[in-house]
Amino acid sequence: MNALTRLCITLLLLASLSVAPASAVTLAEYARANTIEIFVPKKGAVMPNSIDSPGHLQLGTKALLLSGLGLTDLNGISKLIVSDGGKRVPVTSVKRLHVYVNQNAFTTLPDEIGALDNVEFLYCEDNRLSTLPRALADMDSLIAMYFTGNRFTEIPPFVFEMHRLTKLQFSKNQLTALPAAIGQMTGLRHFNIAGNQIAVLPDSIAKLTKLRVCDFSDNRIAVLPEAFGAVQIVNQLRVRNNPLTTLPRGFATMRATIDITGTKIDPATLPPELRARISTEKPPGSKDPDSIVVTKPEKKPR
Repeated sequence: MNALTRLCITLLLLASLSVAPASAVTLAEYARANTIEIFVPKKGAVMPNSIDSPGHLQLGTKALLLSGLGLTDLNGISKLIVSDGGKRVPVTSVKRLHVYVNQNAFTTLPDEIGALDNVEFLYCEDNRLSTLPRALADMDSLIAMYFTGNRFTEIPPFVFEMHRLTKLQFSKNQLTALPAAIGQMTGLRHFNIAGNQIAVLPDSIAKLTKLRVCDFSDNRIAVLPEAFGAVQIVNQLRVRNNPLTTLPRGFATMRATIDITGTKIDPATLPPELRARISTEKPPGSKDPDSIVVTKPEKKPR
């Protein structure tokens, strides 16, 4: 073997190592090898990773950060012992907990997750989920669920019975329909089903009268229910990249702006009051800067 051949082999080996994925690991294996620290938000704190969004972390809440670890399952999550302020405690004892398990590799959530009565926010984005356990409905403190970037072809029917939810996100899945049962979720303030294959919205969407942000972007919706125009959305309605040609006239009286980028709507054909709502930005005052406790880490220059 000459020097050139040896050099080529060495370069190939180095290249293969540089793209090798992180090793898959179960939650139980990870917990045995690592101390799992609870993140405690403080004013001016920076999120410890660049994966998770800190937007809903407030003083008095805490976070279990398990994103981007290559986890293949979450078995044992209800029995975890974590470090909270230097003390080893059961995860179920940590009040007002936000659980982040984004960008892992699990395909299911275990039924035992229902034992986490202390969890308020559950982030399961960018995994391989296509179903959910009904045990989620047993989580008495749960008010927000995020399932962006999974493999759902439908929203599991029991989810519509979780009336205490105020935030629900199933964007970037493979949903083809939104059932009329969505009208049961009258407490929703944030609803996001962008990036699916939905063509028709049910009239019952008009029952979501507490919406602050609603995102139907990147679907196949040609018409919005006229009754939906009576919903006084507070911050923003996004309908980007749908084949819409017009909007319900009732939207003219709501505070929210409407992002129609990529639709077939000609703003010039809209009544002046409705045309005034068209914008890609939320109205001024939609987010109080003083309410932000934890910020995202600064992006490192390339």
